[in-house]
Amino acid sequence: MITSIMFVRHGETLWNQQRRYQGQADSPLSELGLAQAELVGKFLSSRRIDAVYTSDLGRAVQTADCIAKHHGLSAIADSRLREMSFGIWEGLTREEVMQEHAELFYARMKDNLSHPVPEGEGPEEVVQRFLSCLEERIAQHEGGTIVVVSHGAALRMVIASLLHIPLGKSQCLRQSNGGISELAYDRESRSCPWQAVTINCTAHLH
Repeated sequence: MITSIMFVRHGETLWNQQRRYQGQADSPLSELGLAQAELVGKFLSSRRIDAVYTSDLGRAVQTADCIAKHHGLSAIADSRLREMSFGIWEGLTREEVMQEHAELFYARMKDNLSHPVPEGEGPEEVVQRFLSCLEERIAQHEGGTIVVVSHGAALRMVIASLLHIPLGKSQCLRQSNGGISELAYDRESRSCPWQAVTINCTAHLH
């Protein structure tokens, strides 16, 4: 019995525009981000969706609500679906981080697993909490279709983990604002329980 999971990254935020690290801090959707969220909702309106789960951060909830309303559903928030915490980098622009934390920034470019941001999370921690939520939700909706609205880094890491891609290469899986990645889960398949249907589909945004 196959369960479909559609992973959606929230729409663009003001901090995305400013190239600021958001992490578990928050920033509202920009005008473009609101439009992206509405387009995701319209695109998915023709699919049968059994439930919409979302990070409890505002930018994800706003996006999830735009999807859920087409199906007579209320998005269910869960803190385990939050973005990776970037610790002391949160609120800083990419340029500020490169100036103030240059050594760590470039070390993480080569190996982010071995160089965590102070007061932040490691990739394994993000995947562990995210998957604990996902396993519960799949058990509740086996054979159905669910939407999970989350964040760029968290989604890259989780999708990489499910597809057996090394976490250190998760940045190779682009997750655009409003992008949709659909995976199919078949618990009876021993060789390949998780299959990628689409990765970062953005055709509905254009």
